Amino acid sequence: MTAALLTTVWWGLTALLSENFGGDCLFYFGEAGPRAEHCYVVNDRAEVWLPRLVSAAWTSAVAVLVLCLPRRFPEGRRVAAGVTVACLVVAVVLGGHALAVSSP
Repeated sequence: MTAALLTTVWWGLTALLSENFGGDCLFYFGEAGPRAEHCYVVNDRAEVWLPRLVSAAWTSAVAVLVLCLPRRFPEGRRVAAGVTVACLVVAVVLGGHALAVSSP
């Protein structure tokens, strides 16, 4: 559950710090040019994939809870927990890249 919560918080922070996924690109790099285009592509990718990662993280977190109750599926719990943590890791990398590219 903590990993899903952190993924959700990271999504919000990335959106806030990158001026809603790309506002900084226009401010720092203008509308055209190779650096501006790269900035827009990276921020668009983060804008599309971060909500999906948050959904996957919460789905896996709920699966961990459901699988924890009967205690019959220890492998399933580990896989679901691993998916939640993997979503957090990918979200941090994706958001970090968007933040790094958006700054001058």
